[in-house]
Amino acid sequence: MFEIVPKTFWYDFVARRHFWAVVSFAMSGLGLFLFLFIGPRWSIDFTGGTEVDMHFEKTTEIAEVRAALEAVGVAEDAVQQVGDPGTSEFSVRIQGNTAAKQEDVDAVKAALIKAHGETWIDDFRVETEVGARIAVTYIGDQLSKDVLEADVASVKGCLVTLGGGQDANLVYITLPGVSEEIKDALNTALPDRGMIVDRADSVGPKVGGSLRTAGVTSLVVSALLHLVYVAIRFDFTFAPGAIICLFHDVLITVGILVAMRQEFGLSTVSALLTLSGYSLNDTIVVYDRIRENLERYKRKNFGDLINDAINQTLSRTIMTSGATSMAMIPFLFIGGAVLQQFALVMLIGIVVGTYSSVYVAAPLTMILRDYEPQLRALFAGKKASPKTP
Repeated sequence: MFEIVPKTFWYDFVARRHFWAVVSFAMSGLGLFLFLFIGPRWSIDFTGGTEVDMHFEKTTEIAEVRAALEAVGVAEDAVQQVGDPGTSEFSVRIQGNTAAKQEDVDAVKAALIKAHGETWIDDFRVETEVGARIAVTYIGDQLSKDVLEADVASVKGCLVTLGGGQDANLVYITLPGVSEEIKDALNTALPDRGMIVDRADSVGPKVGGSLRTAGVTSLVVSALLHLVYVAIRFDFTFAPGAIICLFHDVLITVGILVAMRQEFGLSTVSALLTLSGYSLNDTIVVYDRIRENLERYKRKNFGDLINDAINQTLSRTIMTSGATSMAMIPFLFIGGAVLQQFALVMLIGIVVGTYSSVYVAAPLTMILRDYEPQLRALFAGKKASPKTP
């Protein structure tokens, strides 16, 4: 029967525990430094902007798409090829408040003032969290939709919606936005290519900021919940190691993504949350085996017990990591932009998490055990007595 790790295999994983602790600390610190001082490349999910995914039925080069959109002020690097060049699939991503063009907003306001006077408008605001939409509250008698549509007819592509109910004097005016301008420019410049828009999304900067805050909050809350679970499940010797590994894996993974200039979006947060649970699960498996060995061989050297536990679970660790990696690889190459990002984060995290379970989590328990009296005294506020040899 084939064995990934032969039963006769045994390696001293804790012999160089201090060296690996220094390496892991340095890598985690570098990841934190990159995140704080270089900064992640936030996606449209977190900054706001417009994204249009499209494909052409006839072969189209990216240079042609960029040339067509240059006329409407779209930068070259905002147009990206999706998949192989022969597929003629492209993505246009423009960050910032792109939902409504300022000239269209000004034109709508000018048209309403021309029709009803400046005192008619009580409140005029652009709702960036909704998209290319203007909310107008006016004074006086309620006007019909037909009248209001006629007022703003000079602005191409406007859609008028009445507030109704208690907001009888509220009207919403939806503008075409940047996505419509992109479609019009491509249809005009490349009319015979059969352009089909697969997806068009706009996110306002206010919503993007809220999503970014929610994403960071979810990671912090997840770490705190893991801390509570580990504190209940394990004693003082084990719990700190599990939590340190959790932050270790996330920081290193984030640092690698920043160094690779990968975008941070909702899929990245989802992958990091999945990764944290995956990594903790692998660590707990090793810890459980250490605890079993402690109860079974009470007189055996603690370092040997840890080595036994890692070697006994090594086959399981490799198989779990390998199976998960094989499931992610197809997503990385053929899964599309969102799944590719998720798969990349997971693959990096699996490598880092497997390393931490073997070389960080378990050996760290031995380091903590060596200094356990001092640590307990530190948290208790008492001076520790010197450890007897």
